[in-house]
Amino acid sequence: MRKIHRLNIGIILLGLFSAVSANFGQEATNVNYPHVPQALILSVTGNHYPAITRALSTVGFQVREVTAQSYESFVHSRPSLLIVPGKEGQQLDPAVAKEILHDVEGGMPLLVDGATPLTVALGIKTSGGRSEITRYRWDRYAQRPVRLPGRLTYSRFSVRPPFEVLAFDPRHNSPLVISGSRGQGRFLYSAIPLEPQVGMVFQYLPFLAQAIVDELHVASTLGADNLCVYVDFGGEPKVDPALVVAQLKQWSVREVHLGAFYESDMFRAFLPRFLAAAHQQGIAVYAWLEYPMVSQEFWDQHPEWREVTAGGHRAIMDWRLHMALEDPACFQAVAELTRRLVLDYDWDGVDFAEMYFEAERGIFKRPNDFTPMHPTFRQMFQQRYGVDPFTIFDASSPNYGPRNPKLRDELKDYRVELITQLTQKFMEILASCQTQKPYLRTTLTFIDALRDPTVTERYGVDPDRLLALQQKYGFSVEIEDPYTVWNSSPDRYRAIGEYYRPRVQPGTPFTLDVNVVDRTPPGRPLTRPRGLELYELLANVASNVDLITLYAYSTFSADDMRLVPSVLAAQQMTPGLTQDGAVSAQRQLFWRTDTRGRTVYLDGQEWPCRSDSQVLIPAGVHKVSTRPQAAEAGQSTLRIENINGTILGAKQAGQHITLTYESRGRCYVTMNREPNTMLCDDAPGVGKVLSSGGNVCLVLPQGKHTVELE
Repeated sequence: MRKIHRLNIGIILLGLFSAVSANFGQEATNVNYPHVPQALILSVTGNHYPAITRALSTVGFQVREVTAQSYESFVHSRPSLLIVPGKEGQQLDPAVAKEILHDVEGGMPLLVDGATPLTVALGIKTSGGRSEITRYRWDRYAQRPVRLPGRLTYSRFSVRPPFEVLAFDPRHNSPLVISGSRGQGRFLYSAIPLEPQVGMVFQYLPFLAQAIVDELHVASTLGADNLCVYVDFGGEPKVDPALVVAQLKQWSVREVHLGAFYESDMFRAFLPRFLAAAHQQGIAVYAWLEYPMVSQEFWDQHPEWREVTAGGHRAIMDWRLHMALEDPACFQAVAELTRRLVLDYDWDGVDFAEMYFEAERGIFKRPNDFTPMHPTFRQMFQQRYGVDPFTIFDASSPNYGPRNPKLRDELKDYRVELITQLTQKFMEILASCQTQKPYLRTTLTFIDALRDPTVTERYGVDPDRLLALQQKYGFSVEIEDPYTVWNSSPDRYRAIGEYYRPRVQPGTPFTLDVNVVDRTPPGRPLTRPRGLELYELLANVASNVDLITLYAYSTFSADDMRLVPSVLAAQQMTPGLTQDGAVSAQRQLFWRTDTRGRTVYLDGQEWPCRSDSQVLIPAGVHKVSTRPQAAEAGQSTLRIENINGTILGAKQAGQHITLTYESRGRCYVTMNREPNTMLCDDAPGVGKVLSSGGNVCLVLPQGKHTVELE
């Protein structure tokens, strides 16, 4: 189970992410190409550096190890980033070191560690002393200290301005990571090894990627937007929907799951405003339900349906107020409430999430944490098995679970049966809503039992039985890993994805839910996943899913989120150098670039899918570039600025655009202006136009269609 994280009232909008390499593919002919930064790791000793290679590849770098001779061949085309680990710097030929310094002076970014002649030449001199740390501070990115996996010894050094200290050891008041400049170039130095002896880079230098962007101004210009975010504003939202949506748009979010477990007048008044703001910006919004938690209001109004624990207490489980959905009258009331919620508001879909009972480890020793035990459940169980389930928690009873494995299994099986039945009943309700709103999509979110086999007995969740329902109802599947494994290795997500992907019905979306929350016991290097750890989690998720889901908006750091699109894009690109605008990707990407005063070309043809700051690139292999715009061309030319569906094809002839797309739900297409005419599959009057504050968004039908715009 996870705790709810509500949005803080103060929202500070992050400026658009724009730190890129100074020469990101601009040739002498003034043709611009997408930039995939190259990082060269200098290896003169023959050592290999898989950890730093993995870390930089995760955020969009193409990384190669090179010899000194290979490096010298780059005289006329400096890499985006050169990395010289300490072991290599110690063995570096003075002539090669001189060449590196010359290239840095000419503008080449450099990343180094250790005490070497090269670092001395950069002005970094160790004092000869060594210190030991288990934690340190990187205050620009985190208020809490970075906690290392063990003790680490480093060589102390001191610096003065113009060097800038980025991370430091507060115990010894000693710098650990610094930035500096030499000529036209900049460099980063770390007293912590870039290639750890054990583990991954994020465990030691979680904010290295952000530092490279902020200090060296190097980043990929390619991004992906297959990102979904959980958002909860509480029952009395006081935020401006337009500001929240603007920030979500900056992070390239295409889908929001909005907490809908409130019935207050204030929340009901807020809903239409948020839905309208999101749709105007092309973001789909799902109603996020958390049954058996219905709402505070429903709990207050119906004390007779409040769930009961095996300890006889009201079932207030963390933040969730459990209702006894096994009671027929309670279920009918919630069913009607569900219909009204879904049909009365302009949702794009429903996320039916975490429908489960509760129990902690050591089930029978913690009866106050076990549900259900409402009188209705006790009666149902006793009718089937002839035993009051309450006695299974009585240590003095012959029915006591630990001493009666048969009854224990029957209790487990009955809870699984109930959860499966309740889930199916709600799928039927949502299917009936789809007859009135055919575009509505349903996502079923449940906890994985692969990594923690106690999940089925504790929560009543059998993934195989829930997946079996997909054949009839066709819902999307979202898997959440249980909190008991949140401190384990990021590759758990790859294993979960590889297990469930083949079990999902072909053609239906599949996603994994990454919880960006504080962990118990406290995680390392930070209490919640930050920086490179977050990016490593996403990289492990992305290879097996259609959509990456993050929980929750109020816990995110803007410093982390600005690089997430690059991380998602990196996992979709085919390995190999991207030259002269050739981009090969499994999914649709976007290229961050200033298109003002320029014409965009895709595979040699003028391309209409662009805004002032980005170009949309369809899946597959394409060549994309921008060139100076003809003098007679203007910014009023009709353009497709973004789309939350899949582009299958697009072409432009003057002010006429033909777009072929595919979308499982309603397709939102943002435009630079409202088209005068719109035909969908040659038919007029299909879809609608949203226009507000100069923003224009077309709402087009689900499925595969061709649209003519002029």
